Amino acid sequence: MAKEIIYYKVKNRSPGIVKYNIPDKNIQRVFQPGQLMRIPYEELLNLSYQPGGKELMANFLQIQSEGVPKSLGIKTEPEYYLNEAQIVELMTHGTLNAFLDCLDFAPIGVIELIKKYAVSLPLADYEKRQALLKKTGFDTDLAVANSGLEKSDAEEEKQKIEEAIPAGRRTTPNYNVVKKG
Repeated sequence: MAKEIIYYKVKNRSPGIVKYNIPDKNIQRVFQPGQLMRIPYEELLNLSYQPGGKELMANFLQIQSEGVPKSLGIKTEPEYYLNEAQIVELMTHGTLNAFLDCLDFAPIGVIELIKKYAVSLPLADYEKRQALLKKTGFDTDLAVANSGLEKSDAEEEKQKIEEAIPAGRRTTPNYNVVKKG
């Protein structure tokens, strides 16, 4: 009787590409930012034996099944299981203490998402912005200001290009086709 293969959802929650190899099993995976894959438990177990494999799963890949990380020897806190919607909810409506706990115990992938959302939302709570700066060195106010400059620079560049293109109707020139022979 064939052994049943159990798959688990694994998500890359880092802002960059995550790649791993398991040479003796001839397995190579590449996760794009935010990509979700179904991975067999045996592969996760083999990854945990690879140098850096446990750190990769603990900090950048989220195994979306409670208990599986523990069975692989990965220590997790409740913040490990936060998804994007829960992170945004914490940032916009959560208490300062809950936010501080998240900054203290969340894996690197969650911290990177907090930084991303701190700029894109933007993070309105001054105390949370200061906590993020103190814990990670990430200055939300400066990042938001720079983000605004980038947008205005892009709009200015687009306007210059549009002005450089001559207005009016464009037609293709008439060519006479000459046949040899």
